[in-house]
Amino acid sequence: MTDIRRVLLVASSLGSGGAERQLVEMATWWSARGVDVTLATFSAAGAEDLFVPPPAVRRVALDSGHGSVIQRLVRLTRALRALIVSARPDAVISFITENNLIALLASTGLEVRTLVSERAHPGFDTTVRPLWRTLRWLLYRRASLVIAQTKATAEWVAKHCGARVTVIPNALRTLVDAPRPRESLVLGVGRLTRQKGFDLLLRAFARLRPEFPQWRIAILGVGPELESLRALAASLQIADAVSFEGTDPAIEGWMARAGLVVQPSRFEGFPNVVLEAMGLGAAVISGDCPAGPSDLITDGRNGLLVPVDDVEGLAAAMRKLLSDRALRERLGHEARNVRAAFSQERIMSMWDSIVFAGARSAGANT
Repeated sequence: MTDIRRVLLVASSLGSGGAERQLVEMATWWSARGVDVTLATFSAAGAEDLFVPPPAVRRVALDSGHGSVIQRLVRLTRALRALIVSARPDAVISFITENNLIALLASTGLEVRTLVSERAHPGFDTTVRPLWRTLRWLLYRRASLVIAQTKATAEWVAKHCGARVTVIPNALRTLVDAPRPRESLVLGVGRLTRQKGFDLLLRAFARLRPEFPQWRIAILGVGPELESLRALAASLQIADAVSFEGTDPAIEGWMARAGLVVQPSRFEGFPNVVLEAMGLGAAVISGDCPAGPSDLITDGRNGLLVPVDDVEGLAAAMRKLLSDRALRERLGHEARNVRAAFSQERIMSMWDSIVFAGARSAGANT
């Protein structure tokens, strides 16, 4: 068997997001172990970077320019194909639906293994355009392998796309312990979209504010719902207790001092925020959405799960934890066990087994 020595990773950008962070972590891991890593993005280098790969990783920005969706698709496909031909990677690994489809089109007919990863449950993600949904149905079966983060997503892809699928969850990056007092702070982290359910968090907190006047909310993230969330906080008369902090690469500092982390998502791919918060020993409440939170949280043992879109249920769970410091500490202590189950060593060995060992059966992406 010939070991893979060159890997090409594909992302939209290196801005905020769990997929972007995971790809940079993977690039860093492989580069440190002697793999020649190229990381291609479909945005200009530098301007939007929140996560920065090490110098040994070759960064290539493939800018699609202006034009229609079809024009951008054609330009990006051509640019990525040229990069694949010149870089001669043994494997192309892409994250997120649109990027995956461009990678599959670009590698058609080339002697390269193309591995694509779905980062949200496709059955619930309504943000994917009809064109991309059609192409996903047509092209995923051409992939050398589709990687899902949960069993539920894998089953959907296999059923609806006829693709070969395996499950690899997110790795928990190395976390630095910096013990500090937990504050009266409820933390939410994620892109400001309807998917993440921060409107539910604000409505639940408004019900609790009179009981817990010392507590406040901080929400980290950017997105299209920022102004509507600000307006909602004002209408609920809690704006003075809610701050929107934008993006911060040092998220772990917030998680280490938050008294409670709440992720009320309506759907997920795999909730990186929940994983990292648990790894840092935070008490966590998550929406019991498809897919991912129940893979991490056993309700009542290492966190709490609440029904999706249930403001009263979320408020009740928050009341339970805000009023009981000992319970928060017990759940946080149990939550730290995710460090072993989702360690980088364990998860990256799973990637190695399909990227490196898979080279023995490498063939053209037809």
